[in-house]
Amino acid sequence: MKPEIKKRIEQIRKGEAPEGYKKTKVGIVPGEWDVKQLKHILDQVQRKVPKPKDGYWRLGLRSHAKGTFHEFIDDPNSIAMEELFSVAKNDLIVNITFAWEHAIALANRDDEGKLVSHRFPTYVFNEKACPYFYKYYVIQPHFKKMLSDISPGGAGRNRVMSKSSFIKLFAVLPPLPEQEKIAEVLSTWDKAIELKEQLIAEKKQQKKWLMQNLLTGKIRSPGFTDEWQEVQLGNLGKLARGKGVSRSNIVETGFPLISYGEIYTTHNIVIREYQTFINSKGREECFRIYKGDIIFTGSGESANEIGKAVAFLFDDEAYAGGDTIVLTQTTNDSQFLAYMLNSDHVVKQLASLGQGNSVVHIYPFQLDKIRFLLPPPPEQAAIADILSTADREIDLHEKQLEELKKQKKALMQLLLTGIVRVYTQEFAMRSKAAPSVERKCEDP
Repeated sequence: MKPEIKKRIEQIRKGEAPEGYKKTKVGIVPGEWDVKQLKHILDQVQRKVPKPKDGYWRLGLRSHAKGTFHEFIDDPNSIAMEELFSVAKNDLIVNITFAWEHAIALANRDDEGKLVSHRFPTYVFNEKACPYFYKYYVIQPHFKKMLSDISPGGAGRNRVMSKSSFIKLFAVLPPLPEQEKIAEVLSTWDKAIELKEQLIAEKKQQKKWLMQNLLTGKIRSPGFTDEWQEVQLGNLGKLARGKGVSRSNIVETGFPLISYGEIYTTHNIVIREYQTFINSKGREECFRIYKGDIIFTGSGESANEIGKAVAFLFDDEAYAGGDTIVLTQTTNDSQFLAYMLNSDHVVKQLASLGQGNSVVHIYPFQLDKIRFLLPPPPEQAAIADILSTADREIDLHEKQLEELKKQKKALMQLLLTGIVRVYTQEFAMRSKAAPSVERKCEDP
């Protein structure tokens, strides 16, 4: 980051307006930027349509500025609303019931023609505003706070946004060329993120295909021809329940503890790092695990979530926490077993064995019954190597995706506040030379 930008950020943090900037109702912004109430930037437009007699597509808004979604209504008579309104591309849509939860979005091409109720007022931008600039502007945290402030009442559906207050909110209005350039820059990041997400989805599909074929023997690793044997999990080693630990015995540094929750949220196939540690007293409460052990989650919110398995491949002295089940074994490739025990074939068996309603549990005597085909150890290692290579590639792309998202978030903060300017002298000259020329903000 350039020194002048760092200096500018520091001044703004102190509440000082750098040279060429000014203090406004929405904070410190460039001197050339206007600050206007939304009523000077957009207008509410209602495109009333007759209530369909047949099925129709309804548009909804996700909270936390996560965009739009569509729902097909088979029976219009099941909807109490008698008045419906059509959505057009580039409409700014707000859900007045959940505006406090940041339910706001700019309509895209796929949203065109979808229907909404009166709870979803639609607004169009005037010729001074680029819709795609405001697509990014309205999802900023400070805009969520403003929406929350004009949504009085208690929690949930009792907090209804005031439409009259909404159009009185203040927002920045940079010169149109600068709006367009900011939207163009940010959309470039969006496209990069979208491409990376598509690539990750493709890689995950490829890995799924590999698992379905390699773990069933449909495709054999080169050089392996020995028959696979059907085995019962309980015959591969000893199954035992992990033990809970008192909170007072959890410390910042000490002996590693593999917890049930971390298996769900952090560990995938192989435990690669430690997040939780216990002291010497905690060791007495917990179950010791060894290199090569497999650790299962003992419960889940649904039958399809129980029994997630991870392999422990370290030589360290470590322990398994409560609501886990440990398979102690030394004969087979642990990483291969973890892949096999997370395969569709095994997950279906686990789902049929789970017990409980709101929380589903599984126990060692049930895991004992799980059956699957097992190749000889050399082929196990070869299969595990192929699948772990696929996992490492996915992990690399996911880290790159997170970095792209961080970059975009930082860039939005800098561009949408004018801390970093994107317009060039050419833009400025063009704006002054042809102020009456109609400008069109295209979909970036």
